[in-house]
Amino acid sequence: MKHLFTKTAISIVTTIGLALAIAITPNDVVHATEFKFNWKGNGGYLVQGSFNYDTTTAPSVISEAGLGVTKNLQSLSISFFNPFSTLINSFTPVVNGVSNYSFLRFNFDSTKEQIFGQFDVGKDDNLPGDTWLNNNLALINEGFSDEVLGKEFGFNSRDAAGTKQILDLSNNSVQVSKVPEGSIIIGLLAVSSLGFSIKQKKAISALRNS
Repeated sequence: MKHLFTKTAISIVTTIGLALAIAITPNDVVHATEFKFNWKGNGGYLVQGSFNYDTTTAPSVISEAGLGVTKNLQSLSISFFNPFSTLINSFTPVVNGVSNYSFLRFNFDSTKEQIFGQFDVGKDDNLPGDTWLNNNLALINEGFSDEVLGKEFGFNSRDAAGTKQILDLSNNSVQVSKVPEGSIIIGLLAVSSLGFSIKQKKAISALRNS
């Protein structure tokens, strides 16, 4: 009888956990569209990132620039790697619809699912370790025509003294891929299941010791 009660309790906890996960998922992801992007330089340096926005309010072309409240982007993150795939640094230029990067330049055509035009994403406060990826269009727009890159895109960083250095260059464009909505749902379910799994173990322990 004790074992039957234990199994019943576990079943109830599991059912409730999955039901709650499914209940909250639609509201969290139904209007969210997430994309991943990447860029690789001729020297092997790599940039990877992601961004998302609300499809109910965003136009077909999303354009963001500078500091402050964004027009459409909800989040934008970026990571920089050396040719050995070792992480150099990671930043989140846009958090909860607010940009914290002064030189932000980001343009995305949702119908073509392509990044185009001026591009400058990362962090540059003239501090050691700051890293960013930009292109000539962004430099010219900012008035730095005398700093036009040897290639279309440049992977930039600041050394220990805060001096700017270009680590890699390339004419490669920034590639974009859409994150399947199902994977977002699975991720939420996995997190929820993990939490309820821990609760299950505690429930089993408590029932066995009772």
